[in-house]
Amino acid sequence: MQGKAVHKDLFWGLGVACVLLIGFIILWQSISSGWLEAFDEGIGSAVQSLRSDGLTPAVKFITTLGKAKAESIIFLVVAAILLYKFKQRGETLVLFIGVLATWGLNNVIKGLIERERPAGPWLIEETGFSFPSGHAMVSILFYGLIGYLVWLNVRRGWKAAWLVPVLTIAFVLCIGLSRIYLGVHYPSDVLAGFAAGGISLTACIIAINHITDRRARAKQRMQRPSRPDYNMPV
Repeated sequence: MQGKAVHKDLFWGLGVACVLLIGFIILWQSISSGWLEAFDEGIGSAVQSLRSDGLTPAVKFITTLGKAKAESIIFLVVAAILLYKFKQRGETLVLFIGVLATWGLNNVIKGLIERERPAGPWLIEETGFSFPSGHAMVSILFYGLIGYLVWLNVRRGWKAAWLVPVLTIAFVLCIGLSRIYLGVHYPSDVLAGFAAGGISLTACIIAINHITDRRARAKQRMQRPSRPDYNMPV
């Protein structure tokens, strides 16, 4: 039954990845189109109209949590918990490889597409190309995978475990919106980042489900009582 569940996860995961890939390609091929420019202008203006002296420091803090330095510190803490408390080496390795691969892929895609950042005004300084948003792409993988791992470990013992994915989604969305608010990304950059990072997240979740399935089957084999040998002399 567990093996069938993994195959089902793989089926649905591939479906989700295909949908996200199609969405990413549509955004990529529409960068110079009128409808996407109107979309970016409308959403960007709406988000930036919320700018205020009280809100801006909070948004700057949120966007900092999507930077490599902050995520590296959080990774070390999470990795220590996974390794020493839960003995989950495989999950830790998936998280590590997933973050590195997604970060590297983001740099490659940006270099290929070379979309310039919005004209501004910016509320922070940034460098590099704009499409897709690295904050959005890496954050949905990093925080999404951490949220999934937390949910896996608390879902059976905590009735409010459903709060974990809800808060994770809200937090990742806030990081994406912070990039639009600060003026350093177009909304389509953020959506493309979520789509590309979502593909990485889907792949990592499939890998983790495979690891947990193998661990569960190994545990069952160890707990299964051995059959008596009736041919042994009494």
